[in-house]
Amino acid sequence: MPLILKMIRAVGRGLLGLVIFFGLGVAWTGILFVINPWSSVDSGTWNHNHPIIVASGESGKTRVILYRKLEGEMKADPTLVPWPLTTSGTGQEDGVFTKWTSVGGKPWQFEASWDDRDHLLESRYRLEGEKPVLVQARSRDPSLGFLGVILTAITLVVWKLVLWWRRRQAFSRLSPD
Repeated sequence: MPLILKMIRAVGRGLLGLVIFFGLGVAWTGILFVINPWSSVDSGTWNHNHPIIVASGESGKTRVILYRKLEGEMKADPTLVPWPLTTSGTGQEDGVFTKWTSVGGKPWQFEASWDDRDHLLESRYRLEGEKPVLVQARSRDPSLGFLGVILTAITLVVWKLVLWWRRRQAFSRLSPD
């Protein structure tokens, strides 16, 4: 009977440790997702994986595409321009959720968001004539979860070190020299 109780306690401690690890991992990943800052871009250099808003004069539709597709889309539709026809909007195409808005009083004029459920790509840009100039960009992807796991492991190691140090200090105060 005592052996069974010891096994139940060991399994309980293991499950508690797993729940704590999972909870900390989710918490760190959520924190990283929320505080992921916008990064400034060098002289408007576009990363091919950042979204841009385009509007077609033929169809009268506004949508968000990745910058790498802009040149091909402009060849296919010569009336395509890199700005929206409406001040804000959303769209969904091939499982990709997009959002755009026009902004006033900022160093950028437009914000575009492209979300395929694995990657959330966002960009802020302005127009110089008809040329889009990227001002800020950010991306969120599954690597945030990996960073959350690393931060969880570091948190647990620091926690155990602090507990060890506090026990050591308490023991040294109790033991006679």
